[in-house]
Amino acid sequence: MKKAEIGLSVYPDFQSYAVIEQQLLAASDLGYTHVFTSIQLGNLGFERSEASPSDFKKVLHLCQKLKMCTHVDINDQVFKQLGASLDNLEPLKVLGVDVLRLDGGFGIEETVQLTLNKQGIVIEDNPVMHPQLFKKARAVLERGNPLQYRMCHNFFPRNETGLDFDHTQEISSKLLEMGLNSGIFITSQSSTNDLNLTGNGVCTVEDHRYLPAELAFSELRNTGVYDVILFGDSHPSVEDLKAVSEIARKDYCELEVWLDQALPTDQKTVVLETLHHARIDQPKSLVRSTQTRKRMKVTPYRCIQRPYLSITLDNDRSNRYEGELQITLEDLGPNPVCNVIGQVKPTCKRLLEQVKYSQVSFKLKE
Repeated sequence: MKKAEIGLSVYPDFQSYAVIEQQLLAASDLGYTHVFTSIQLGNLGFERSEASPSDFKKVLHLCQKLKMCTHVDINDQVFKQLGASLDNLEPLKVLGVDVLRLDGGFGIEETVQLTLNKQGIVIEDNPVMHPQLFKKARAVLERGNPLQYRMCHNFFPRNETGLDFDHTQEISSKLLEMGLNSGIFITSQSSTNDLNLTGNGVCTVEDHRYLPAELAFSELRNTGVYDVILFGDSHPSVEDLKAVSEIARKDYCELEVWLDQALPTDQKTVVLETLHHARIDQPKSLVRSTQTRKRMKVTPYRCIQRPYLSITLDNDRSNRYEGELQITLEDLGPNPVCNVIGQVKPTCKRLLEQVKYSQVSFKLKE
């Protein structure tokens, strides 16, 4: 499984330095290595307190001290106000910018020139905002410095405006084939709604607006097309930071489940502690894990209807298949060799699709 680095967003326009410092120290201890901020919120019309370049400089220098890579959102107007030019990014380097995220006002030739900067600042584009995205990317590959060029999808604070999961993955997959990495944002339901008081969450993909952060992270990480996944919200809770950090360190995903309270302890232990691999010869109606076969005695019990997302164990009537774990991908009737022992939570539907054909290893988490 391809690893993805994790990050968070901080906004001096909304938060005091003391609050941001506490966030960054906690995140750094949990393994977060990237920080996003926007230096143009006032320019975009956000209602917020006034933050000066010196406020941003203090935050960005703390990030560098913590060895956290800084991604700074900017447009051409703010770019000029800070004293930068296409052939001189020194004012941004002094400010503490590692990655300059372009949010508008920079065409193909300007972007090519920016990637050639001598300050070592990486130029980060918003892939869905430019009508000639791939033409622009090819121009950088041919005439610019590809080592100082990458992508990061936008986030969408307004409900119902986020991107489609599959379309976003398709774009990043094509970019990755060209050798260009992509970042993307997830949300924390516990954060204050600073970027949009009437919205819920600051994410890239609309399907992730109400999804637990660690599940959204897993869905994106499992695609293998994103190298950095960041919280877009202003203040994710420590619990959300920890949950994402924990799953980011694992080389498998977790399917959250409900299990029958009467499930024997030995069966429950094997089911939850086993690292499962769906069979490559994937049937249409089932995910099959054979790693649990013959590891426990399974007597017939609750051989009942198996609706979509049911978890079953083959019982001793199944002979050499005894102990095999299956998850139904459609509604199925009762089978005398199958004990129904639980259900995968509906929030894990996409994860379940991703583990098919042994694409991603998984564990069950109660």
